[in-house]
Formats: sequence, structure tokens, C-alpha cells
Amino acid sequence: MKKLGVIDLGSNTTRLIVMAYEPGHCFRLTDEVSETVRLAEGIGPARMLQPAPIRRAVEALRMFYSLCVSTGVDQVIAVGTSAIREAANQADFWAALRESTPLDLRIISAEEEAYFGYLGAINALPLHHGALFDTGGGSTQVMAVTDRALTRTFSVQAGIVRFTEQFVQSDPISRADLRRLRAAAREAFAPLDWLPDFGNGRLGGMGGTVRQLARIDQKQRGYPLERVHGYVLSRESVDRIIEELARRNRRERLQIPGMKEERVDVTLAGAVIIATLMDRGNFPYLLVSGQGVREGIFYQHFLADQPQPLLPEPRQFSVLNLARLTHYEPAHCARVAKLSLSLFDQLAPLHGYGAWERELLGYAAILHDIGISVGYYDHHKHGEYLIHNATLLGFSHREIVIIASLVRNHRKGWEDLTPYRMILAADDETRIARLSAMLRLAEYLERSKSQIVHDVRVQIGEEIIIDVIAHGDAHVEIWEASRRSGLLKRSFNREVQIRAG
Repeated sequence: MKKLGVIDLGSNTTRLIVMAYEPGHCFRLTDEVSETVRLAEGIGPARMLQPAPIRRAVEALRMFYSLCVSTGVDQVIAVGTSAIREAANQADFWAALRESTPLDLRIISAEEEAYFGYLGAINALPLHHGALFDTGGGSTQVMAVTDRALTRTFSVQAGIVRFTEQFVQSDPISRADLRRLRAAAREAFAPLDWLPDFGNGRLGGMGGTVRQLARIDQKQRGYPLERVHGYVLSRESVDRIIEELARRNRRERLQIPGMKEERVDVTLAGAVIIATLMDRGNFPYLLVSGQGVREGIFYQHFLADQPQPLLPEPRQFSVLNLARLTHYEPAHCARVAKLSLSLFDQLAPLHGYGAWERELLGYAAILHDIGISVGYYDHHKHGEYLIHNATLLGFSHREIVIIASLVRNHRKGWEDLTPYRMILAADDETRIARLSAMLRLAEYLERSKSQIVHDVRVQIGEEIIIDVIAHGDAHVEIWEASRRSGLLKRSFNREVQIRAG
């Protein structure tokens, strides 16, 4: 695999990601480092970078570059954004950088920053129509999306460091300063006359502030997943967090569950910016993106042979990506998927499910054995863990819980869904039981992993009769499937007979 390092020198934070990848085939994140440098600190109306922030930024870049060299990264791409782009004394920064490291840093325009953020998010979120935004230390980028295409961009100097320095003059903030902060945010987004046109779509949010707000909200709600990417953050939740941050001093804010110390001083300004943007477009909630500019730059390399660096089907790709990284058996998984979906289609008069459930069942069939990469024993449990902790793109948290539960149930036993009640719908337990039963039966009809069983024919009456169509001796498969048919019996409340067809 090739290894690409991407460094993003932001106005608040400098981040490095290292991706190992086979172009167009598969990839995985192998390292990630971040350092709060506050490059925009004290920049002021004169747009002068201050000596201390320059030193912090250059030291972070030097360390990140050294890490890339020592770990065998093939190529390093480093970009700088708002703070350097606007600085009147860029020469001071360049002089300090060149004295410290041979790293080649490129300053990207606001349009490029928006484009790379769009690539990172659109390849990771279930968003076809709506808007994206990225709130950083010095600026906020807003992007319009139609049919997954970037159609408009907007950049404004409304960043968390900039607004904190301008409007947060006491600890805790005064009510007068909070009003000034809100007014400045409204003024910043006033030109976005087109944003309400996208309010019937989805809003995707990038940046450390969005992720920070999501972590706080998850802790306050007792959310059962640690996953931030794809989290649904409501406008009401943002308002509640703003009020809590505004009435607490720094020491008290640090005690808020989920609050990171490096963000304790700047999160209030960021939350006000985000809430104001949501109001401007009439968005009742946003989807949190764990991917942004850095990942967008990576996709440009990973998909270099494509007309555009867009994954045609992010969900399908991410499932295959995880399967490939865990060395799955394509022929076996494809046959389990075929048999699962055949059972699904023929049992439709009983379950009444549609394309959505069918899609999730197919993905679970591809991933059902990934836990073997950890160990054979309890590999259904390992697989569930991997799905909960892997990068699955374009899925809601509910869908991830369903897929993980199907994988957990594909051999034996039953997943206790109680911890996920907050995420699942009322009828999902029945849905998961029935889909798990189909996947389990398909797995044992492919017991020898030799594709002996070609298909099944299902007859539905007082009992469910499954005729097994095989190209060889399928006695083992029929025996195993019959032994494991209990979940199918219980979930459909019918006796099940499996026989040679």
C-alpha cells in the first residue's frame, strides 16, 4: 500500500492524517495527530501573525513532517488556510518555516478550501441535496450541494478564534457581549440569500467545533455510541449547549462531560456561529462529518483516475473497503449474500420489507465473517465490534447498529438491543430478528464455503418449506441450516422445513 500524509495548518488547530491505500481499491487511516496552535491568535485588524503563534505552528509542522519521514510516508501534502492566507506578514511565517523544516506548504484559496471540504464530506455523508459548512479558527466556508455536485461556495471571516477574541471579553461572557456575538454572526451570514432554498435538504457540518458539540450532546443524552461521524445534532441541542457555556466560567466549562480542554475557550463562539447558520437556512438539525479538508485532499489522490474524485456509491464502497481490509472471502460472501437476498425476496409476503432492508441485509452478508480477521472463536462478536468502530461512509447510526447486529447474530444467539433503544425504531427488534434469521440460514447453507447450494425455493403456507437447489452433495448444508432454523421459526411464528430440492 502507498502511504500519504496530509497536513492541514488551520487558524486554530494543525492536523495530520496518514492514509495507507491502494488507488481506487481500498484505504485505511493509519495515524492521526493534532495540535492546537491558535495561529490566528492576536492577528487583529492589521492581519499580523504574532511571534508566539508562528513558533507554535512551525514547531507542529516540523514534528508532523518528522513523524511522516520516520514512519515511511511516501508523500506529504501540507496546506495552510485562513490565517496565513490573510496575513500581512506572511514573510515572517515563511522565514520561520524554512529555517525549521524542508516541508513544502501550500496556501490554498478560500475556494479550494471549500472544495476540499466538500470532497471530504460528500464522500462520507448521506447528503445528496442541501448544504455543507466548515467552521475553523479564522473563517467559515459554506457550500451548496445539488445531486452531490458542488454548486455554490461562500467564505466569511467568522471563525472561532477570531470571534472569541473580538467578543468574549469576560469569563463567563456577559449578556451584552453574547448579544454582540450573535449579531456579528447574523451579519456574517446575511449575504446567504440562497441558503434557505436548501433548507428542505440536509446540512452537513465539518470542523472541530461541530464534533465538540456532538460529544457534549452525546454525553448529556447518554448516547450509546462513541461514533461522532454521522451524528444528528439538533438546533435545540446547540441552543441548550450555548446557554450552558454562556453561564459557566472556564473551570466550570471544563467539568462539562465531553468537553476537551483545548476547546474550552473557543467553543461558545463556534456554537453561536453554527446556530446562526442553521437559522439562516432554516435547518432543524445537522449531520456531523468526521471528514473534511484533509480527507478531501486524500480522495483527490485515491480517485485520481476518476473524472471527479467522488465515490459513486459511498455506502457500497465503504462496505467493500472494510471487507477488503479484513481479507474477506469474496466468493463465499457473495454466495451468502445471494442466498440471503433470495430468502428475503421470497419471504416478502410475510415480512413486507422493502429496498432499504434488502440493502442492509446484503451489506451484512458481505461483512458477516470479517471478525475472523481477529480470530475464529466468537468471530461474530469481533465482527460486530469492527463494524461499530470502522469507517463506514454514508450510513446513519441506526443503520450501523442494524448491520452490526445482523453480523453479531449470523451464527448463533441473539444480540441484546436494549443499549440501542435511543437509536432504533420501535419495530427494529422484529426487523433485526427476521433479517438475522435469513442471514443465519444463508450462512449455514454455505457451510462448506464451496458454493454447492446455488439457490433456494420457498413455499409459504402453514409452515415455511425451503427447497435447496444444489450442484452437489448438500447434506451437510441442509443439516446445519435445519439445526439453525430456530430464529426463522420464532421471528415468523411458523414451522420451517428445509429439504433437498
